Amino acid sequence: MSEYICPKYKIRIDPDSHKTQGLQAGDIVWRQYVARDRSVYSLMAVLESGVDVISGKDSPYFVGALLDGDEPCSGELLDFVRLTSLCDLSRSGALYLTATDDQAPYMDVIDGMATERSLCFPVQDGGTVDIPDKTKYAVFGEGIAAEYRASAPGAERIMRMTCLTAVDGTRGLKQTLEENVDHPERLLVSFRARASAGTGSMALKFGYTNGEKYDAQGTVTVSSDWEFKLWVCTVEYPGRYSRSLTIDCRTLLDKAGNWCEVADLNIIRLSSVSVFTGATKGRVGKLSGIVDPVFGLLDGYGAYFQNLYATRNVNIAGTLTAGDERGFSSTFYVGRIHKNVLLDSLSCAFSGSRQVEETSPAGIGRCVLVETDSSLYAQSGEWRSAHLGQPCCFSLWIRSEESGIIRFYQDEHLLVSLEVAPADGWIRHKMSFLLRPSDNPQLSIVLSTSFPVLLSAPQLELGTTSSPYQATDEVLNDTDDYGAWFNRGGIGGTIQHPLLSLNEDGSIVSRDGSFVINPDGTGHFAGGRFKWTRDTIELRGVTIRWEDFDEETQELLKPRSVSLTGGSAFHYSDTLVPDAEPAQITLVAVEYNFEPESRLWEYLASDGAWKDAGSRSSLFEMTPAFHGWEGRDTLTLRYTAIAGTEKICATHTFFKLYDGDSSYTVYVESENGTTFRNGIVSTTLRARVYRGGEEITEQIPDGNFHWMRVSSDSQADALWNSGQHEGRELEISGDDVWRKAVFDCEVIISNKIK
Repeated sequence: MSEYICPKYKIRIDPDSHKTQGLQAGDIVWRQYVARDRSVYSLMAVLESGVDVISGKDSPYFVGALLDGDEPCSGELLDFVRLTSLCDLSRSGALYLTATDDQAPYMDVIDGMATERSLCFPVQDGGTVDIPDKTKYAVFGEGIAAEYRASAPGAERIMRMTCLTAVDGTRGLKQTLEENVDHPERLLVSFRARASAGTGSMALKFGYTNGEKYDAQGTVTVSSDWEFKLWVCTVEYPGRYSRSLTIDCRTLLDKAGNWCEVADLNIIRLSSVSVFTGATKGRVGKLSGIVDPVFGLLDGYGAYFQNLYATRNVNIAGTLTAGDERGFSSTFYVGRIHKNVLLDSLSCAFSGSRQVEETSPAGIGRCVLVETDSSLYAQSGEWRSAHLGQPCCFSLWIRSEESGIIRFYQDEHLLVSLEVAPADGWIRHKMSFLLRPSDNPQLSIVLSTSFPVLLSAPQLELGTTSSPYQATDEVLNDTDDYGAWFNRGGIGGTIQHPLLSLNEDGSIVSRDGSFVINPDGTGHFAGGRFKWTRDTIELRGVTIRWEDFDEETQELLKPRSVSLTGGSAFHYSDTLVPDAEPAQITLVAVEYNFEPESRLWEYLASDGAWKDAGSRSSLFEMTPAFHGWEGRDTLTLRYTAIAGTEKICATHTFFKLYDGDSSYTVYVESENGTTFRNGIVSTTLRARVYRGGEEITEQIPDGNFHWMRVSSDSQADALWNSGQHEGRELEISGDDVWRKAVFDCEVIISNKIK
């Protein structure tokens, strides 16, 4: 099994040096210097510290386990400095000053190396066995009681397990990792332990959560006093399976009343404490090599801090850009407005790309997947000609699931070859170049790749240095003006195309002009449908949502209508035959959304007046002998339902048809009546075509039905009639009717009718 046995060394301070030893168990210490013929480096974990007495003089020492690097030897410089602590949060930071490292000189403030990237750092109890949770202790086994304490003399984050009854079987802790680990990673498992039974042992296992395979197994001895333990193991199996650490305390909990305690538990990768990547909280000097989640890969000299406080006088020359911790680099912006000259960076519109559902590392815009050579339309050919020979900088966030080389070109000119790898994650890459001429009609950034890559937040700017990302959309204002832009709690959109603009005359205007506030206090919303002055508010064509009304108001506002259903033709076999089929037709009236107080049936007389038909119910029995025919073969009946002062009407037309008469008749009926309230119109008009006494509607193609509208607004009618309104049915809404309108249906009869 891959339990790694670290060599241990006792590093003693010369008793004549008068130096003291400030190291404690759990500290990660480092030494590094350049000798005449080689560079010396050692990384160690402190297991214990103390003071020896040599010739009557104190000689402080520490015992360290060599985790990485060169073995300490006599005659070498053995000055170690603390980088971090595996267990003590108050000892987790350090200052690192170098003039020899790559990208030196600089001074770093590093902190949290062993805790922020920990795989398991429990700070409470309540964990569930086999459920990943790095913050909770997970106790397992029968017949034991668990108690968590935040601190006690000599230890913190303490989990005590007490035996209630002696039973066979394992009992202790099982901590399941939230992250996968892979071969051949080396892990550091550190903790403090003690037990009431005195000297004993704990069995340690690290492997698959389901127990099928173990990467490493070992034991540690435990006494009745707090002792620091370091167990190092190497992952042997692939990382696709969940892993757990099991601390088996059965030999210490074999009798009722016995207890054991585990404290300061931490599981971390060796790589997390051997390199500073991600642990730099501040740097002064050369900033190259720092990758910040907001600003990307930093470059040049300066100062970088994760927290900065200033008082009294703060003076800034240049551009001030604020970015939030989620990676949006332009929370507010003060300075030259024109920076990112890319026409539309939000779309990240590389040719042949497809959008993926992933959050942009810049916090705004699309992420796209490119699987082959692709190009991005950056600027016009005229812009390129105007800036030939000037330095430019193109930057782009890139993430890849494969390792390889990606090449970038300005038109046909090679800019850079980038090496990417999955372990890099999202990184903002930059490439500086002098703008070169091209015969291409537009300036393009061309990407050449043989494997899939994710891209986001491109930026093109003048100069040699990439600045914080500034999003642009489809509108790019090419200006050298200075100004201010705010996204959080104020003016949004993009810097060069904000949602709200502050004009020179003092007005505030939305980007599409639909919202305006003038300096005198007047203004409008929705393109003028909602206007206001100091004393008045004007509404026109305003839409109010139905769900905004209560139930009573909704009932009052529902459209009231009536419909009439029944036959329409009396058929005579000959003009001389007195009897018709059918003998009578029953017409049924149906009211919608109201209950009428009274009803009235009327017929249209030959003199054009409506006359009482004699019925007051919802049914009307029409016969060929009804007096309202007045010798005609067509009769129109009107039904009126009265509710309060409102009258809702519908009409129905009857025909007398005779054999041998091949005349065609078109009849239009409305599903919800012909009268609507408060401008809320919703109905379906249906055209029925008769030849003689036979309905032939279904035999006529939809394209032969043409609808026309006539109202008091002739210009609106011309616009409506210019549209295509065809078919047997026509849906009518409030957009089609303003106050009153008449709809006619013209039917083309062709020889296709059978």
